Amino acid sequence: MKKTGVLILLLALSFAACGNGSKTETDNTQPEEVIEPICLTPKAGPYNLKFTDISEEMGVQTLNALGTQITIADIDGDKWPDVYTTMTSKLREDQNEPQNLYKLLKNVKGRNFEDITFTSGLFAAKNGTNGLASTYVVFADMNNDGFQDAFNVVYVDKNTLLDDSFEEDYSRVYLNNGDGTFKYIGGNFILEDYFSAIAGVTFLDYDHDGIIDMFLGRHYNNYGYLESCEQDTLMKGSGNGVFENVVNGTSGLETVKADDDSLAKGNFNKPTWGVTACDVDGDGFADILTSSYGRSYNMLYRNKGDGTFEDLSISSNFAHDNNENYGDDQFFACYCEAESNKDTDYCSISTGALISCDGVNGWEPGFSDQPYRLGGNSAGTLCGDFDGDGDIDLFQIELAHWHIGESSDKSQLIMNDGFPEKPLKRLSEEESGITRKRSGSWNDGDLGGLATDFDNDGKLDIYILSSDYPGTKSMLFQQQADGKFSETAKDAGAQVLRAHGGAFVDIDRDGDYDLIVGTSFMRWATTDTDGKKKPEEQWIKVLRNDTGQDANKVIIDISGSTANRDAIGAKIIVKAGGKQFVREVQGAYGLNGFQNDHLQIIGLGDICEVEGIEIHWPDKENSVTTYDKVFANYVLEINQETGLKHHKIEEYFGK
Repeated sequence: MKKTGVLILLLALSFAACGNGSKTETDNTQPEEVIEPICLTPKAGPYNLKFTDISEEMGVQTLNALGTQITIADIDGDKWPDVYTTMTSKLREDQNEPQNLYKLLKNVKGRNFEDITFTSGLFAAKNGTNGLASTYVVFADMNNDGFQDAFNVVYVDKNTLLDDSFEEDYSRVYLNNGDGTFKYIGGNFILEDYFSAIAGVTFLDYDHDGIIDMFLGRHYNNYGYLESCEQDTLMKGSGNGVFENVVNGTSGLETVKADDDSLAKGNFNKPTWGVTACDVDGDGFADILTSSYGRSYNMLYRNKGDGTFEDLSISSNFAHDNNENYGDDQFFACYCEAESNKDTDYCSISTGALISCDGVNGWEPGFSDQPYRLGGNSAGTLCGDFDGDGDIDLFQIELAHWHIGESSDKSQLIMNDGFPEKPLKRLSEEESGITRKRSGSWNDGDLGGLATDFDNDGKLDIYILSSDYPGTKSMLFQQQADGKFSETAKDAGAQVLRAHGGAFVDIDRDGDYDLIVGTSFMRWATTDTDGKKKPEEQWIKVLRNDTGQDANKVIIDISGSTANRDAIGAKIIVKAGGKQFVREVQGAYGLNGFQNDHLQIIGLGDICEVEGIEIHWPDKENSVTTYDKVFANYVLEINQETGLKHHKIEEYFGK
């Protein structure tokens, strides 16, 4: 059972905030009701994290809830977060003979899940039958009616089209009927060209017109062939579920087919894996970040606020980690083992081959040794104010292997100390504490991650999903009092073998973020390298957080009016105890649709008195609203038009 906090009375402090040139209003719509402060009395954090596996009581195995990836959305508007799981397949699911390729699960007030996959209408095929293919789904309120709509992505590349079992299902939008069921309105096929190898989707309102837009990251059309890559695509929303491609020559997002010239300039089409939108330069407009597979440059497009972008990928220090020493790359070593190359000056930096070079032919001088081929296999970017200085920092997720050597980027914390005037600063593993033991034939299988405050001490933590390779597992890096991170997953009960995808979500609505984790069976033999047996099925794991509820926190259910209804892109600043806690409302991001709980839980640790809250809205006027009568440990229902209302947690969620 969870502990109950201690109630004490405190007086609320008030404050007034500046709008930094934007339209600023102090909210006068708050009710004059008397609110009894609720204060918990923990010591200063961090706190010992403890998660409990509640998968069985939630009915995961009974429902055959399998999945590598998880997305979260309250699809029926009951304030309880629902769950979509997927095996990221390109095949149709048959409700009469289900293979459990995907599930849509209604959260029944944190007690259990109910399978609504085929009653939701979300997976109705174009011929009127249930059984649509679904690689992954991401959710957002695309028509501003207060309900979450769905973008069902079907990953289509050359190999898909050559597969006789492919039934020509393509990516398209479904609108929510207002009751948690969906309908396809027609006419909104996302891409006009035949291929739609969409590896990642992120939502934003790039032009602040109050309507959700989406950015699509596109992978290889023909795996491994750089020239097959298409341009990533910004789709402008119309407000009715239809989107228009606006990368048309003047957006600043344009790239071109790979050739000698574009490779040298860095503006070639990348095999994009993950995409993210967040405000890196702090001007109120969401910037776009792409993560590239194949060791290509990652891209940072700064939103100029006029509907166009500028490419600051290289100057920002975001493109890659600048370690270009390929001397220990085993492909290079094998190239240098060839009799004709052994004694050349070019090969003088080779440290020698540690693998059998028979049949190895993966190095091309003049191409493989260039900066645009010495980055990482990048899967996604996490955004958050990791050091508490008020601006958005980044954490880059990377897949890396021992045989590629030190030039291959590793997952890394990237700090913002005044971008764009100053380039982003990459921290070494020793500086950040985000490290791991590597020996022998090691592989970092990092494919995704989560950045949030699990223990509600006021500092962001990082959960890395590392998958696919022997011995890989999830890692929970908890931020310590000195700002460095310490790995705590095993002790916290949050270590999951071959953790592929996941989400943070307050599944039981008690004021802290729990975890739902999907796993991968790829490359997993019956018994893992550490002796752990492979589960019978690829069941998802639901891990309840038994720590965060004991610290003070601000819980915000936020919605826009002149800003988009989901308030995606809004910046929340909580001022308490002489500090400020900054969060940005985000939608989907990363590889194959990472998406977390929309409920904003901002930990305060041992601080209970809140001086005020400031919301920077992503609307035409860049409006700023301040609220100066705020109490912690309540749900704060913040609507841009009607203001702020306090609710007791149990009453708001009907527990």
